[in-house]
Amino acid sequence: MMDKKERSGMQPETNAQPADDEGEPVSESIEVPPQCQEEIDALCREIEEQDRTVKEYLSTLQRLQAEFENYKKRVERERIEYTEQANTALLEKLLPVLDNFERALNAESSDIHSLRKGLEMIFSQFRKILEGEGLSSIDALGEEFDPYYHEAVLVACGDYEDDTVIEVLEKGYMFKHRCLRPSKVKVGKRGD
Repeated sequence: MMDKKERSGMQPETNAQPADDEGEPVSESIEVPPQCQEEIDALCREIEEQDRTVKEYLSTLQRLQAEFENYKKRVERERIEYTEQANTALLEKLLPVLDNFERALNAESSDIHSLRKGLEMIFSQFRKILEGEGLSSIDALGEEFDPYYHEAVLVACGDYEDDTVIEVLEKGYMFKHRCLRPSKVKVGKRGD
C-alpha cells in the first residue's frame, strides 16, 4: 500500500489519448496477448451476431406493422362494402313501394275511399318488407312502464294502475332484439 508521500509524487491518471501537433488523437498500438485477442474477436463476433438479430427483429416488426395496417384497411373496406350490399338489398325491396306511391299520386281519382284503400295497401306492403328485415313494433298500451322500451312524455293521475301505459303517443320499434326507438307514452299514476 502507498503512503501519502508516494501518492503525492505521482501524476494523476487521465483517460485522454495522446495527440499529435494538430490535436488529433494518435492511436498507439498496444500489444494484446493472444488469448485476450481471441476473446476480443469472439466478443466482436457476438456483437455482430446480436446486431444482425436486432436488424432481423426490427425488419420483422416493421413488416408485421405494415401487414396489420393493411389488414385494418381491408377490414374497413369490407365492412363498408357489406353495409352497402345490405342497403342495396333493402332498397331493392322498397322500390315497389315507391312505385306504388307514385302510381297513387298520379291516379286521376276523386274518390277518397279508393285512395285510402290504395294507401292502406301500400302501407301493408311497406310494413311486410320492414318486418321481413327484422323490424317489429313495441306493444305498449296497457303494459307496465319499462324505461328500456318506453319514454314517458306525460303522466296522468287518476284511477289507474301505477306505472301503466295508458296511451301511446308515438309507436316504438325493435330491430331484431334491440330497441331501435322507444315508444313515447302517457303513464298512469294512482291518485288525484
